[in-house]
Amino acid sequence: MYIPQFYIALLSHPSMKKQALIGLTALLLNCTPTPNYDTTPAKVQLAQCLAEKGAVMYGSEWCGWCSKQKKDFGEEAWEAFKNNYFNCEGSKDEQRLCDAKAIKSYPYWEFKDGKSRKGYQFLEDLAVISGCR
Repeated sequence: MYIPQFYIALLSHPSMKKQALIGLTALLLNCTPTPNYDTTPAKVQLAQCLAEKGAVMYGSEWCGWCSKQKKDFGEEAWEAFKNNYFNCEGSKDEQRLCDAKAIKSYPYWEFKDGKSRKGYQFLEDLAVISGCR
């Protein structure tokens, strides 16, 4: 990463070190890439395929990784999959289902062929595991 000579020069002066570090931190924060939460046709196709193949995601509303997993699909793709999502702390029926399966950590993915995965999964990995790729 390119750091302007201006900041390097400021860092060498003790009286300017604090200001230079503040400026450099701001510069670095502006360079941080943000994740792409947009829905794409490929994400919609994956969500539809996962639903058709009977993949199920178990989670909870307070689970940060579950929220990230949903956001990764994007709004339109999540709409195509959301009927295969069970909130383990939602309705009594959903809670009973999660209890019967002894699901204690979220997100938890279950696939028709008996495979399962604990924790956040990259969409590419879900595609491979499920046979949607």
